[in-house]
Amino acid sequence: MTEFIVAVPSQLVGLGMETLINQEPKFSVVATVNNQQQLRDAIARAPFATVILGSQLCSDGTIEVWRRIQRRYPDVHMLLWAARFQDVLDFQCNLERVEGYLLASAQKDEFLNACHMLSKGRMYVAASVAEYLAKNPARQRQGELLAKLSKREIQVAQMIAQGRRSTAIGQLLNISSKTVNTFRYRIFDKLGISGDVELTHLALQMKLVDLDDEVAVQDDDETSEGGVRR
Repeated sequence: MTEFIVAVPSQLVGLGMETLINQEPKFSVVATVNNQQQLRDAIARAPFATVILGSQLCSDGTIEVWRRIQRRYPDVHMLLWAARFQDVLDFQCNLERVEGYLLASAQKDEFLNACHMLSKGRMYVAASVAEYLAKNPARQRQGELLAKLSKREIQVAQMIAQGRRSTAIGQLLNISSKTVNTFRYRIFDKLGISGDVELTHLALQMKLVDLDDEVAVQDDDETSEGGVRR
């Protein structure tokens, strides 16, 4: 019996997934949750389950929440239920392991096919996701860029490029703003750039952030508390 945990923001969508999965032989939904604490509790009870994770379950903190869960429960698997292509890129760049990628626009048959693939220990990438990644013109250069940065540095770089302040990034990642700034200047050094504006332009070119995202770049000479450049 393959156990599933459905973890999506919409209760209605979650109940629909639960109904579909429970109709399949040898499949069982052990929990349907719609917030971070419920997800943690469900995985604690079923640490070998496959989680169908909505990319926006915990808003901007979903990746960090899953990173911590993955460290504590290494046997849990995840099928990403992505709201948009950018979410696919974010999870791909920032996590060591994602077993499956599926867009929220998927149809019933595709959804069940993904569940069956993961139940057999195989990875699943939706055709639309694979096509998007293959057509990404910045894919090769993006790979070269990502090879220079750690997973955490990529995550910080994306948030900086989205115009987030050090304090906000620190709160999302559960680190201090001083540590965020340490990551910031390490990123600058590795990429050979000198400020947030250059980083934002590079991130947009490399598709680390989407052009449809609201990007509000702070001036490079803006300082945080204590006189440390942001």
